[in-house]
Amino acid sequence: MGLPFLILLFTLATVTATGVAVAAWRRRATPALGIVALVASAIAMWSATEELTVLSFDVGVIRLLTVVKYLGVCGCMAGFLCLSKAVVDRTWRVPRRTLLLLTIEPALVTAAIVTNPWHYLFFTSAELAGAPEVRIPDFGPLFWVHAGYSYLLLGVGVTRLVRAWGRGPRFQRPLYGFALLSLTPSTVCNTIGLLGLVRAADITPIGFCATTTITYLVLVRRSLLELVPVAREQVFDVIGDAVMTVDLSHRILDLNAAADRMIRRMSSGLPSRLIGFSFTEPLGRLPLPDRGETDVTIVANGGIELNLRISALHDDRAGHVGWAIVARDVTALHRQRRELEAANARLEEQRSELERANGCLEEQRNELESANARLHEQLRTIEVLRADLAEQAVRDALTGLHNRRHLMEVLQREVARAAAEGSPLSVALLDVDHFKQVNDRHGHRAGDEVLVRFARLLTALAAAAGEGTAVARHGGEEFVIVFPGATGEQARARVDTLRERVAGEPVTVGGQELYVTFSAGVSAIVTGQNPDDLLHAADEALYAAKHGGRNRVELAAAPQPGAPSAAA
Repeated sequence: MGLPFLILLFTLATVTATGVAVAAWRRRATPALGIVALVASAIAMWSATEELTVLSFDVGVIRLLTVVKYLGVCGCMAGFLCLSKAVVDRTWRVPRRTLLLLTIEPALVTAAIVTNPWHYLFFTSAELAGAPEVRIPDFGPLFWVHAGYSYLLLGVGVTRLVRAWGRGPRFQRPLYGFALLSLTPSTVCNTIGLLGLVRAADITPIGFCATTTITYLVLVRRSLLELVPVAREQVFDVIGDAVMTVDLSHRILDLNAAADRMIRRMSSGLPSRLIGFSFTEPLGRLPLPDRGETDVTIVANGGIELNLRISALHDDRAGHVGWAIVARDVTALHRQRRELEAANARLEEQRSELERANGCLEEQRNELESANARLHEQLRTIEVLRADLAEQAVRDALTGLHNRRHLMEVLQREVARAAAEGSPLSVALLDVDHFKQVNDRHGHRAGDEVLVRFARLLTALAAAAGEGTAVARHGGEEFVIVFPGATGEQARARVDTLRERVAGEPVTVGGQELYVTFSAGVSAIVTGQNPDDLLHAADEALYAAKHGGRNRVELAAAPQPGAPSAAA
């Protein structure tokens, strides 16, 4: 293999490994991909230092590159061991104790290489000058200890993947199989190096670069989420019952929010994500059917009574791959049932005693009294319902304010009172500005929120204005306030205060803040006006406020009774 071609291979391996490291690090929320990023970084270090060693002729530089290279080698071996564990167990993260233990060997190797000129136990001799083909070191006993340790880590990782491929769920086996096949390039390159077919450099990092690249692509394209046999739709998380799917190893593959809450109620100290967690700890051993489904009621940790429906899951080839479990907490239901049974037993005893004491006549009298009580209760219920229906007939369903029908009754009464007592009476007609744009831009739900909040502010204003002040929804985004005993200027000032408050307080809908304003027209009663005249005058004032720029309150001039409305 020519030296230029070898340099090209090392350059490609370094660039590729660096790219894989960056791409995997961006997906480090998945534990396996976080480890891939670290392994790829170690391979990039290994490949780059191997290339620089081939190009360098300075003895001191070559010794420094050798130290850095073996740090990459050690990191690659330890990383592969951790990666095999993360591929098999999707929730596994490297414990601090394991990380500390794995750093011991790289530290010892670094120390052995740095101090090698004094003991020659790692390299017994080395030709560090001249052409790369003659820089063939003689390895000492410490090197072979390092090599044996490295092959041991690789062997443990391969064994773990082989066992998972042979014993794991059928739908997970392709992932384990691809992970094993990805070792082929590194195995071939390492064998070439051991046979001495390439003397200028160790091409093993080139093979490991291919292995890591394949592993990354497999983990990304065959995401662990694809192993979940039940599709996760939006409705999954809003189901009230706890729903989860588990594999043949009793590990949780997927669960909804209700199941997550239920399991955490039964067990403490659980990980933040329950995917991959064994459900036997909170639920115990369950009668899991190989076919069909079964219903069972159990008492789980914490005395929680659960009704479980367990259904066997099968793949396209009718192979058993796991179970779907739907759980419902029936603790309160069973407690109520037991309480009702106990209460019923007590009532039965009391009834028996009464029957023995009073006989059939007393029993009939009690039944008549009970029937009479039920009749009275029904009559009271009918009266309450009748009152509710009467109130609903004059209420707006969305805002809860009185409707136009009730408004006209109030106006008729207040106009008559003002005429008889000579007291002032004012009416304000309010219209939300650009309400159609709110509906068009933010949806009718946002528009409804604006109307409801506006209605609350109007109700608060009416309460502060004193007894007799009435608020009604006139229709659409129009509202009416009746101010008994208030002059036009007084009513205009109150409405203007409300206008400033509405303009300064946004309405929060779906995480967005909407600023809305309103325009209003105020009219005060004059002699001879009827309710329609009063509303018409307020309508004309509202029309003037709209054409005056909106977000303002206009006081109507003294109108002529019976004048036609000009507001749109």
